[in-house]
Amino acid sequence: MATEKRGVQQIKTMGGIVDGRRVRTSAGALLELSMLEMEKQRLLKEMKRAQQRCSEIQARVADIETKQVRLQKSVKKPYGETLANQAMAATPLPIHTAPGGDRLKRRALAY
Repeated sequence: MATEKRGVQQIKTMGGIVDGRRVRTSAGALLELSMLEMEKQRLLKEMKRAQQRCSEIQARVADIETKQVRLQKSVKKPYGETLANQAMAATPLPIHTAPGGDRLKRRALAY
């Protein structure tokens, strides 16, 4: 026998039980109205938070897209052209060579 999947919405609580006698009186109707208004306010607040989160996500996606476009432009340049531009802009650095012959110190590892 297949069991039906249930979620939080299917949980029965005492607050969900509607007593027909309670609504017949004016006090019961006012209580029911106040409970409905509280639920409405809670749902509106939840909807507002969801819209705010959605706008934050959209702003981040737009930011990512602008960064992707900027990075794509730098990738499309040939590598040699980028190096040539850097070489022209940079000042030449002095070239150092290792000392020759016996002036070079060597270390031997002993285990």
